[in-house]
Amino acid sequence: MKNLHTVVRMQANQQLYLDTLTMGIAEGRVMARAHFNGADPNKIYLRSRLRVEDVNIEKMLLKLDYFGQDYVINKNIKGRLNGQIRSNVRIHPDLTPQIDQSEAQLDVDIRDGELINFAPMKAMSSYFGDKNLMKIRFDTLRNTLTFKNGALSIPSMNINSSLGFMEISGSQSMDLHMEYYLRIPLKMVTKAGFRMLFGKKQEEVDPDQVDAIEFRDKDKRVRFMNLKISGTPDDYKVGLGKAKKS
Repeated sequence: MKNLHTVVRMQANQQLYLDTLTMGIAEGRVMARAHFNGADPNKIYLRSRLRVEDVNIEKMLLKLDYFGQDYVINKNIKGRLNGQIRSNVRIHPDLTPQIDQSEAQLDVDIRDGELINFAPMKAMSSYFGDKNLMKIRFDTLRNTLTFKNGALSIPSMNINSSLGFMEISGSQSMDLHMEYYLRIPLKMVTKAGFRMLFGKKQEEVDPDQVDAIEFRDKDKRVRFMNLKISGTPDDYKVGLGKAKKS
């Protein structure tokens, strides 16, 4: 951290108000306002509004507690983060967040990113046998995510990536259960050879291979295949399926 500036008010009843905070961190800048309530040691909570500008996600250590286990949440994604996070977080006395009892809304914009060992994409290996699913590059990931009851909900969004362009939505919980819906251009699936459908072995890919990002041409009509991925990284199934309209 550097160039830290803050105005904090602490009260005798163990209430702490963060009126303003700015600091340089992880090559970027963070600004925040918050209210920390420690009056009841069994119900410590933090309400906050956090704004992030051009932060290197890889250089931030984000550790959370979920039912007694620690999770590092930035190990599967790299990139430059901009956005705003509003949250109401329950806190352990050692200041570790209790995610199963917390809520947040995340307006995020991640650029020049990579998904590293991302479970939903690894589940699609049969469709992308000639691509590197251990390292998926994307140009911009922009969305408003909601975190509640230990699960992250992801509205539909278009992603231009090294796999090709696609639409993705769904949810993933901290216990690793996932339910994702993907709309993949039919041409892309055909190009991959429908390896799963034809029963051919997956093509081996160099884990250090870096694939080029492919962009969607909005002026062209595209035919999609709708797929559903559900289960956990160790026990999942892939099949045809559309997301339910909200």
